[in-house]
Amino acid sequence: LANAKLFILHGYPGESWADDLITAADNPYLTVVKANINGNWMIPSVQSAAVDKVLSVLSQANPENLTFYQQNANEYKARITAKETEIKSKFAKAGVSTINVIASARQADFLQWAGFDVVASFNSPQELTPQRVQELVDSGKTSRVTLVVNNLQDGQDAGKAIAHEIGAANLNLSNFPGGFTNTATWEKAIDYNVTLLLNAIK
Repeated sequence: LANAKLFILHGYPGESWADDLITAADNPYLTVVKANINGNWMIPSVQSAAVDKVLSVLSQANPENLTFYQQNANEYKARITAKETEIKSKFAKAGVSTINVIASARQADFLQWAGFDVVASFNSPQELTPQRVQELVDSGKTSRVTLVVNNLQDGQDAGKAIAHEIGAANLNLSNFPGGFTNTATWEKAIDYNVTLLLNAIK
């Protein structure tokens, strides 16, 4: 950062560490931009919105390369659209709309996009008090939940006890590339999440 001209952040609360890093870099020529795209970035439409934001930032910072940035953005967004079609087809064939789920709040919108019926959600593991766990267990039994999904970055297997109580499958999904081995890109990360889900519901 001491030599950089541009620093692009997601803009989510967990990036508060960046403030100290920027201060330590002591670079008066550094421009800091927060993308601030709402929603789960694993969802294709949100990922595309992020591409548009990054394209805008790069184009303003380096207008002489606008054509290059635009071409790459268009190519990537085309891959996002193709990946969404592919994944939606897989989920439709698997009949996920009939599967009731309890999920981490950070995975709920992704699962809803995928077509699952999210009947309840929970926040961080620290908020899973005995009373809240019992409420989720009761909801899971009433709604015949067969899958409990955790967010890898919030703590693995946060809902494991809930899944055990209701006899449901339990798994972790990642909200970011790199959460699992060989998932360095968005495409690889979402493919891995999809594979985990499809294997869990077989």
